[in-house]
Amino acid sequence: MHNKLAVTGGSRRFFKGKLCLAGLLMLLFWHLLPIQGLAADGGRQVVRVGYPIQLGMTEVDEQGNYSGYTYEYLEEIAQYTGWDYEFVQVEGDLNESLVTLMDMLEKGEIDLMGGMLYSREMEQLYDYSSNSYGIVYTVFQVLYDDTDYVNDSQVEKTLRVAMYGQSRKHKEEMEDYCRMNLQIPQIVPCTTIEEHLRALQEGRADVMLNTSMNYIEGLRTVARFAPKPFYFVTSKGKGGLLTKLDEALHSIEQTDPYFMTTLHEKYFNPSNKELKLTAQEKEYVENTEPLRAGVLTDLPPYSYQDKESGELKGISVDLLKAIEDKTGLVFELVPVENEEALAEMTAEGRVDLIGGMSYDYEQARHRNMAMSRPYISTQYMILLNNKMRNEEIAGRKLAILASYDYQGEFVGSPVYYDSREEIVRAINSGEVDYTYMDAYVAQYFYNRSEFENLYVAPQMLQENRTCIGVSKPASPELLNIINKVIITMPEKELQSIIYSNTIYRSDITLLEMVRRHPLQAVAVAATVLLVVIGVLSWGVVTREKLNRKISLELKKHQELYGLVNDYFFEYDLKKELFTVSGKKEGEKHENNVVYRLFPERIADEPENGKYREILRRIMHSGRDGVEEIQLPGINRELHWMRIAMKNIYDHKGAPVCVIGRISDINEEKQERDRLKNQAERDSLTHVYNAKTSVRLIQERLDQLADGGTGALILVDIDKFKTINDTYGHMEGDHILCEVAGILQDSFREGDIVGRPGGDEFIIYMERIRDTRTLGDKCERLLQRISEIRMPDKKSLTISLGAVLARPQNDYDSLYIKADKALYRAKKEGRNTYFIA
Repeated sequence: MHNKLAVTGGSRRFFKGKLCLAGLLMLLFWHLLPIQGLAADGGRQVVRVGYPIQLGMTEVDEQGNYSGYTYEYLEEIAQYTGWDYEFVQVEGDLNESLVTLMDMLEKGEIDLMGGMLYSREMEQLYDYSSNSYGIVYTVFQVLYDDTDYVNDSQVEKTLRVAMYGQSRKHKEEMEDYCRMNLQIPQIVPCTTIEEHLRALQEGRADVMLNTSMNYIEGLRTVARFAPKPFYFVTSKGKGGLLTKLDEALHSIEQTDPYFMTTLHEKYFNPSNKELKLTAQEKEYVENTEPLRAGVLTDLPPYSYQDKESGELKGISVDLLKAIEDKTGLVFELVPVENEEALAEMTAEGRVDLIGGMSYDYEQARHRNMAMSRPYISTQYMILLNNKMRNEEIAGRKLAILASYDYQGEFVGSPVYYDSREEIVRAINSGEVDYTYMDAYVAQYFYNRSEFENLYVAPQMLQENRTCIGVSKPASPELLNIINKVIITMPEKELQSIIYSNTIYRSDITLLEMVRRHPLQAVAVAATVLLVVIGVLSWGVVTREKLNRKISLELKKHQELYGLVNDYFFEYDLKKELFTVSGKKEGEKHENNVVYRLFPERIADEPENGKYREILRRIMHSGRDGVEEIQLPGINRELHWMRIAMKNIYDHKGAPVCVIGRISDINEEKQERDRLKNQAERDSLTHVYNAKTSVRLIQERLDQLADGGTGALILVDIDKFKTINDTYGHMEGDHILCEVAGILQDSFREGDIVGRPGGDEFIIYMERIRDTRTLGDKCERLLQRISEIRMPDKKSLTISLGAVLARPQNDYDSLYIKADKALYRAKKEGRNTYFIA
């Protein structure tokens, strides 16, 4: 009999299938993929896919639209195979439909299913894909508000676990994990999800046992273990189908290694934007004196000092104020003239943190600073004089800051200045030709009407990411608090901070008009001598000047936003004229065009639906701000758009027009999700990959204080090549996942577990007192790995090489010592460890 584990509507239960293999326990992952049948349809192959309705995996809404992890994976496969799908559903509840579909697959009535864990017995009934398309973990979860759970594998304690009493497999996995982490589990039996949640809310249970792909609102994962890859399976005898499937899975992995984790985050780990502080973090806030935050006075719009009021302003300043409001921390802003002075103050300990610095590991190490998560990411631009827009920059005058410590060669001839504003004024006057600037800094100066001779062009350099720097030794609580605010801050709030600082606000004064338009000013002064005619003429000239300024600002915005593929709009309140400028639809080149539309025309033409909605928001809002709405895009499909609006007023304070920017943020959201995913993880085992392991271990070594110790352990699976050759690579992958899971379960949250490649793993442990403690850890690890059984029932063995780490050690020297120790362990017969 096959026992298949199904999850639906947030609950799981075992049910018995109809396959006649006595004693086999098969965890059929909570969703079976759509099943596919092969048919001819105009020469295109139709694949029949079984489609049981399961939350997160295979869903259908009221309009008949399909969605889910498995559904999206199948659609991506179809991009490579050209398949069409016939999604097959059967009557009955989830348990009954799963049994029926399994039988249909065995008989060849459907072609394909997913969510199957590997077993040698099941391989006799179905053909498995070579590559898995996901990994499921058994997990411990707590209420999202619960910030007190701590897993210390060095201290024995009792753990109350809410779980299903009949889930024997999960209970065994849980007991293995608890045994490795010195936890004594006490089962709190539950029969429904609601009962689980009540047990956590009432304090009768510390954690809930669940699987990583069973998303439940209000819970967060604190431990995961027992990784199990799952696969697509086909009926026997469909070799052509399986070959195409394997090729498509391989192509997806090679083209987008993060596709699997992106889907997992989308359907089973949605982001939580609610700020929650632990008890330790709250205590830190209560007991910490005001923190001194160094803020540059010459870095608009990130940070600058208002010339009239002397007040510090900018994106970084507003972000620090937001952190104060959300957490209770208090920052004392310290104005700093330039980068050189800021570096001196941080080195001398006169500031506790930096309001804005580049997210750069090398720079942070040089400054002895820890970095928060980036809160802004933007590209560099070339800011140049208008006369240079069609000229080569090689050999031209390049303006740079005197505090800039770049030691390489320059394309142009460098001319040094003390401030960024001096640089911009020199470019505007033609004293120098160009400079490089962050896009937001360039935009800030470009928007100022006094700089009429500037031109901005994109530059293909790496992006500039900005973060908050914290002086080392950094308090973990402070860094956690800052990161939590940045991660949970709503996108609208952050964009509002950015736009309010990048849009330069200039009041139109008579003195400014006289300075910029002396002839018109003389004419206005002369007309004042005339009674009625003079007053009327003054009004006409004033309005004309205001319109000219608005038109000039609009033209600048059109050029600037055309560079970043955005649209810029203006709504004249008195003329009721709505103007939109941007790239012409369907053209690849940046040919800016202007559409001028009246409200009544917009209402009559369906293709202008997006403008109709924008105009409606403008007319009902009446205030500045940022909104995100869905509008028809170039291809008429709905896209998420961000609309930034600003009202322009005349000299009497009456609103004249509304200007703004329309940005398509679909790709931005996708990119943010991609970056959020586990880009640093090995795609098979989900431990850290080689590059990330090296970087993280070196950082931990750099942080070792005097007297502190750590340990580096190299793990090598004994005779792994023989395992692959004997049982196949699928079994080898399964063993790698099991080993990785045990390694992650065996070490504390702060320790680093990575896979440099092949069958080798690397571990870095913090706060290891001596070699005896390290040896005990290695002994337990050997014992735990030996519990893994290969298909011939023999125990799996590993060899370990270990070395203690002390201050001033670097990664390369420690790795060499650990590698020699590993060689010694293998030379002594394997299944042992050696400490250098």
